[in-house]
Amino acid sequence: MDIKTVLKTSVAAGALFALAAPVAGVAEAGGIKQKNSKIDLTVSGQIVRGLLYADDGDNSQLFNVDGRTTGTRVRYIVSGQLTESVKVGGLIEHDVGQSNDSFSFATTTGNDSSADSTAFGIRHHFVSFTHKSMGKLSLGQTNTASNGIMEHKLDTSGSTVLGGATTLSNIQFTTGANGAFTGLTAAGETSTFDGLSRDDVIRYDTPKFAGFGLATSMQDEGTFDVALRYSGSFAGIKIKGGAYYANVEAGGGGQQGGGSVAFMHSSGLHARVGYAGSTAEGTGRSPSVTLASVGYQGKFSSLGSTNIFFDWYGAEDVAVAGNEMDTYSVGVVQKLDSIGSEMSLMYSKHTLDDTANSDYNDIDTVYFQTKLNF
Repeated sequence: MDIKTVLKTSVAAGALFALAAPVAGVAEAGGIKQKNSKIDLTVSGQIVRGLLYADDGDNSQLFNVDGRTTGTRVRYIVSGQLTESVKVGGLIEHDVGQSNDSFSFATTTGNDSSADSTAFGIRHHFVSFTHKSMGKLSLGQTNTASNGIMEHKLDTSGSTVLGGATTLSNIQFTTGANGAFTGLTAAGETSTFDGLSRDDVIRYDTPKFAGFGLATSMQDEGTFDVALRYSGSFAGIKIKGGAYYANVEAGGGGQQGGGSVAFMHSSGLHARVGYAGSTAEGTGRSPSVTLASVGYQGKFSSLGSTNIFFDWYGAEDVAVAGNEMDTYSVGVVQKLDSIGSEMSLMYSKHTLDDTANSDYNDIDTVYFQTKLNF
């Protein structure tokens, strides 16, 4: 990506957005190869690896995988002062190959399946203009306004995602003593309903006022969302939360909404609750997910803070009308302050029920993950 070209095409929008006089002597932004002192470039990322042991009641296997709660990725962050009041920024972030790996138990005779992806995936690719008093305007592939609303947390556990059955890739529920495959995967029977994820958007974020901030974004096909966020503290308790509404035009996607709030006491005790749902038009379903977690964070060694948590996810009607899936997780995250990284270990039990009272076997997993930040 030639940053010079990107900023040239964006400078007109930035000029309209700026209300203050340009900084005297600001040169046109150049590419990184030109070592332009007016543009700052930061390269960062993370290397994530995991070991996941899964048991579906009849089959069991240890899988050596890329991170399942977060993936290996690299990011390039660009920033510069466009005017006295406006900063320009940009971000390119991509997944690295195996972050898209998949695995499952063999559904016919043969070996269990484990496949690595060698393709790089784009997570972010956008430019932004931030005004001192008017907020931030973003254009490109990035988070929609609602993305992250269901993942509010104040601890270091990352348990918003750790507790999800999305870590299980294509592992299927089985039935009966013979372990017959059902075609229903644990990942497919639940959802975080965490807004509209990332997409090509025009997004606007207001400045924060008394801890509150409002954001809205629009996608190419007319889909839009709006989100309200809050961050503050009261009587020794930190609070972080928000709510969103999304109108999904593409494919008759219907409407979606939800919210979550997290609390953390100065003692290290923390808790989180959330709910989200959607109208799946024409399907006869009303998918929803409810979540709750409690935990304690403290420093028990010189390595860094330790977080112990318990998570519960309850999903209804996500893939099949009448199906209810619960995921119970208990885990620990150990921060490694000396290298700015972490290790985590988690046990989860995934249960499935339907209106026919089918005899689904539980899926049990043990997951160990290492995350090296750079």
